[in-house]
Amino acid sequence: MDNERKRTGTLVNFDLLPGLELTAQGNPITAAQPIPYGVDHLIGFNELLTCGSTDGAGVHFYIDDYQFERFWRTPERYLRALLAFPLVVGPDFSLYTDYPEPLQRWNHYRNQMLTAWMQRQGVVCIQSASWTGPESFSWCFDGLTPGGAVAVSTVGCAKSREAQDSFLAGLEELIRRARPTELLIYGSIPQAMRELLQRQGIGWMVYPHGIAARTRAGKGAP
Repeated sequence: MDNERKRTGTLVNFDLLPGLELTAQGNPITAAQPIPYGVDHLIGFNELLTCGSTDGAGVHFYIDDYQFERFWRTPERYLRALLAFPLVVGPDFSLYTDYPEPLQRWNHYRNQMLTAWMQRQGVVCIQSASWTGPESFSWCFDGLTPGGAVAVSTVGCAKSREAQDSFLAGLEELIRRARPTELLIYGSIPQAMRELLQRQGIGWMVYPHGIAARTRAGKGAP
C-alpha cells in the first residue's frame, strides 16, 4: 500500500512539497526576486539542452505546454542545466479560457509549485503570472509574493479588442494584488500597457517573442 501511495504521489510531484510554504488555498508560495542584470535574451525551455552558451541568456516557458510537460514529470533531470542560467522565468502551463476551472487551477498550482521548488534549489526564478477573466482573479495570483519582478507574456493579447481589454484588466488586478516593482514582458509592450505601467510607476524589461525576433533578424539577409 505504501508503495502504491508513493507511486501515486510521484505522478503529482508530492515529493517536491517538503520545505515549501503553502497559501490557505493550498498553492505553493513563490519568492519575489528582481530581474538579474545582464540578461539580454531569452530562450525557450525546449532549447535548454541544446543552446550551447548560457551567456546573457535566460530561460522561459512561453511555449506550447507539451514542450515542457517533461519538466513536470522529471524536474530533477533539468535542474543542473537550469542552474547554469542567470535567469529562469517561472513555468506557464496554460490557463485556457475554454478549460474547466479545475484544470485552470491545476495548471496554476503546477506553475507555483515548480517555481517555488526551483527557487528552493537555488535557481534564480522570476514569478510568472497569467489569468483568464475576472472570474479567475480570486485564485490566479494566489501564492505570488508582493514586490520584486513578475513575468507576463503579451503574445496573442492583441488579437482582438476583447483580448486587449481582458489582458489589461488582468494586469491591473495583478498590480493591485502583487504590487510588482518591475515587469518582465515576453512579447511586445502595447501602448495601453506602457501607459498603465507609467501611471503606476512600474519599470519593465521587454524580451521579444522568439519567433518574431528571429524573423526580424533574418530580413534582408542574403
